[in-house]
Amino acid sequence: MRNKLAILSALALFVFCIYSCGDRQEKSVTIASADDLNKKDEMITDPVLYEIRDMEARAKKDSVIDRTVGLRLLRAYQTYYNQHPEDSLGKVFLFEAARVADAMGKYDKAIELLGNYHDGIADKNKKAEAAYLVAFIYDAHLKNEKKAIDYYNKVIQLYPDSPWAEQAKSALHLVGKSDEELLKFLKEKNNQPS
Repeated sequence: MRNKLAILSALALFVFCIYSCGDRQEKSVTIASADDLNKKDEMITDPVLYEIRDMEARAKKDSVIDRTVGLRLLRAYQTYYNQHPEDSLGKVFLFEAARVADAMGKYDKAIELLGNYHDGIADKNKKAEAAYLVAFIYDAHLKNEKKAIDYYNKVIQLYPDSPWAEQAKSALHLVGKSDEELLKFLKEKNNQPS
């Protein structure tokens, strides 16, 4: 009798363990994958990725990013990248984090994230874009002419064949100019025969 009771108890414990440790994916949320952001048939099990998609959906509803949503999205992007630094989606999120930081006026954070993105990717055109954006932030937002000029020149020197080098050359002519000087420059440029 004791053997039967011990066997039944062990069997009940085994069945309990099997059911309680089952596949948790049925609670996942259907959402876009990294390969095809419009595809809705892949399951997300990563809670950070779920939060990113949720915050992105909230941010898309507004024309101006809500501070709370922006901060949560910025933190989630960084967390995902820190957990998956070699993942291509993690690198995309690092770039997106820089864009969110820029949109929220967190320019130093945007510069830091763009520097990390630049150093973490192999694609030269994307590296050039990141470097250009750093120069642009120094120029347009922080009004730091010296650093803006330095970074625009780095883009030209390091990535001479990229379209960003052409943009940097054009931007160098405008660094430090007042609004009136910019208008005058644009008028003169438009009046020149091609």
